[in-house]
Amino acid sequence: MEKKSFSILISFKKVFKIIICMFLILLFFNIITGYFKFILGHPYVYGMVRLFDFDSESNIPTYFSSFILLFSAVLLQIIALFEKNKGNIFSYKWSFLSLVFLFLSIDEASSTHELFILPLREKFNLSGIFYYSWIILGIIFVLLLLIFYYRFLFELPKETRNKFVIAGIVYLTGAIAFEMIGGYYIDLNPGKTLIYALITSFEESLEMLGVIIFINSLLHYIEKKKFEISLSFRR
Repeated sequence: MEKKSFSILISFKKVFKIIICMFLILLFFNIITGYFKFILGHPYVYGMVRLFDFDSESNIPTYFSSFILLFSAVLLQIIALFEKNKGNIFSYKWSFLSLVFLFLSIDEASSTHELFILPLREKFNLSGIFYYSWIILGIIFVLLLLIFYYRFLFELPKETRNKFVIAGIVYLTGAIAFEMIGGYYIDLNPGKTLIYALITSFEESLEMLGVIIFINSLLHYIEKKKFEISLSFRR
């Protein structure tokens, strides 16, 4: 049987621009719907408010966040395969990091981490900055990850390492720092107010931006290493 082949050309710059545009569109609609909800007093607007609210679950921003985390996982696994073929001793760390991002993607879509909030809060009587008590587990996990990847980071090209660090700082500022601020605020002021909405908007925006910066660093790494990706189909 005659073999047929074809190639798929992917412009990493275009992919990154599309992701940036999607983020800006979501941010715009989050601001607009927030204005309708908290300033004009229209909390629904035919379901549009919940659809674009950064603090709501199972809506467009949630699935976008889950998607970019999943996209990061795919890019990391692609790099892992190429590094393994080159005999890089750290290829398994690329693979493990891919699994971490896959887990984060699933967690973003399912909010699994929130299942730990009430049990930990009640068991240890937590409040204030630890009102969202899952943060304790999150901090421990981040510290373990830093220990595990400390040497790996310094084996990376300087530009890639710097982008990884910046992406991590931006992401954790949103995921940990602003989550603690939001928890402290809502513990003192029950109910979702305009101030709380602003805190959560900053939180989610920084998380998305952190992942987007990370994606940019991965795309740049793949481009610099001149990886070639081919697809073959057999019958």
